[in-house]
Amino acid sequence: MKVVRTSDMPWQNALMKGAYANRRKELGGERLACGLWELAPGKRSFPMHTHLVTEEAMFVISGRGKVRTPEGETALAPGDFVSFPAGGPAHQLINDSSEPLVYIAMSATQGVDVVEYPESEKLAAAVGKFPTGKRYMFRVKDQVDYLHGDRDAEE
Repeated sequence: MKVVRTSDMPWQNALMKGAYANRRKELGGERLACGLWELAPGKRSFPMHTHLVTEEAMFVISGRGKVRTPEGETALAPGDFVSFPAGGPAHQLINDSSEPLVYIAMSATQGVDVVEYPESEKLAAAVGKFPTGKRYMFRVKDQVDYLHGDRDAEE
C-alpha cells in the first residue's frame, strides 16, 4: 500500500501554452492512474480529444467550469463526476470562472493508447509512461498505405 500526501507535493506544470494552463500532482497507479489537477481561470485543459483505448473520468474538488463535447457544453461544480468511455465523444475542460478548477482525473490504461484530436485532425499513438514511454503524433491526412515503403511489396 502506498499513501500519497498531496499536501506535501509541489504542483508541476503540465500544459502551459496559449489557451492551455494546467498543473498537476501525479498520484500514481498502474492500470488506474490518478492525478490531482488544477486548471487556471479562463483556460482550457487540453485540445478537444478522445481516447480510443483508455477510459477517463474526473471528480471536481473545487471551482467551476464546463466540459465541452461535440454536443455542447455542460456545467461542472464541486462534487460532480464525469466519465469518458474509450472511443466516446471528444471532450475538453474549460474553466470559465475566476477561480482555479481543481479535480481528480483517473484513467484506466493498459499502457497503450491512441488519441484522436478532431479539431486539429491529428492522431497520437502512445506506449509506456512519461518520461521513458514513446508518443507519436500524426496528421490524419498524411496516412500512408500499409505496405508503403516496404521493399518486399514492390513489384
